[in-house]
Amino acid sequence: MPEFLFIINPAADRGGALKRWQRAEAYLKAQRVDYDLIFTRESGHALAAAEEAARSRKYRVIVAGGGDGTSNEVVNGLCRVAGEVPTLPLGVLPIGSANDLAHVLRIPRDPEEAARYLVKHAREGRIRMLDAGRVYSPDVVGPTAPYRYFLNNCGIGFEAQVGWETRRIRRLRGFLIYLVAVFRSLVHYQQPHVHVRWDGKERAERMLLVTIGNGRRAGGGFWLTPYARPDDGLLDVGFARALSRLGILRLLPKAINGKHVDDPAFSLDTFQTLEVRTDIPVLVHTDGEIVIEGTRELRVDVVPGKVQLVCDPNAPLAEV
Repeated sequence: MPEFLFIINPAADRGGALKRWQRAEAYLKAQRVDYDLIFTRESGHALAAAEEAARSRKYRVIVAGGGDGTSNEVVNGLCRVAGEVPTLPLGVLPIGSANDLAHVLRIPRDPEEAARYLVKHAREGRIRMLDAGRVYSPDVVGPTAPYRYFLNNCGIGFEAQVGWETRRIRRLRGFLIYLVAVFRSLVHYQQPHVHVRWDGKERAERMLLVTIGNGRRAGGGFWLTPYARPDDGLLDVGFARALSRLGILRLLPKAINGKHVDDPAFSLDTFQTLEVRTDIPVLVHTDGEIVIEGTRELRVDVVPGKVQLVCDPNAPLAEV
């Protein structure tokens, strides 16, 4: 029985992930690691493959090879099988464009080092229990489930619009994809009136975005929720009030080093359950993947200790 199933997205980082996988694979073969391999062909394939593998009980660890979006699909596949208590650990091979959660958890970015790290910690049984965010909407968020889990972050409004724009950028890689997408999003984005309720609190006004973090960093380098902890039983939420284009251009660069948290246009809090209503349909992403293309109602909650992640459980989280 193979130890690992690697679910690799060769299209991640505009195809750059394939070369990185080949470097990781060379290490696995040299060390005679026993594994099976699946290359994803389209959106949703990693989710279905992870679900099928979890049901088969053939593997000790299911590994997501790609960016945060690939990990998101694999996590959702595992969670569909596991119910409220996970039964299979998730491994992460960060070979995509952003790899934000891996960065915060200090999982190596170099493919060979990442493969060595993964095998070592898996064989030693080193696991970090992570919370998962869960998104519900009356609009469809998936073909067979009324909700979607996320490990790193969820964005409502402008942040999701940026994610949408990244789909149209073909020639860039890494952080530049997200930077260019920010400027493209400024052209047509309408800032909705948002009514938010969370843990007994309430807020209603026009907003640029609502960002929800289980991890600290998003978009390959924006520390939107820089104090979040993925294992504290809470999600962090950031609100940015409506701004002019010039105001947006002044605020967003501050998020590259976390200085936006001191800006009067931005505020942070934590929650267990949050509800959002908007006056116009908004986009929603989970871990960089657009899961709702237009909704006016949304609920997000946290499921503590939902996911077993192969990593050093004692490593300090990365900071800005």
